[in-house]
Amino acid sequence: MVLTMPKFLVKKTAPAEDGRSLVFKGKVVEGPINRGMELLISVAGQTVIPVKIADIVHFEKSKDDSKKVGLVADFEDEPDDMAMIMALRITDEEIECRPTS
Repeated sequence: MVLTMPKFLVKKTAPAEDGRSLVFKGKVVEGPINRGMELLISVAGQTVIPVKIADIVHFEKSKDDSKKVGLVADFEDEPDDMAMIMALRITDEEIECRPTS
């Protein structure tokens, strides 16, 4: 049996109101995704930055079904990582998630 990692389709990345978090808006493509898991953000196809999911929010009023879920990543301790990930302008990209140990 082959186990696949959960996947999330990111449609938009935006800073949260608190200024220290990013919200990855999109939808779950495969498997369950829970708070505490890590998003595996690929940088230039060579480096992967694990980003912990601090919260999951639902945008019920969103007219676009592909942007109803938001995965919130807290970068309070890693502001440089937040700036680098924002610069990637992640859109229309499937990102794998993994449980943390």
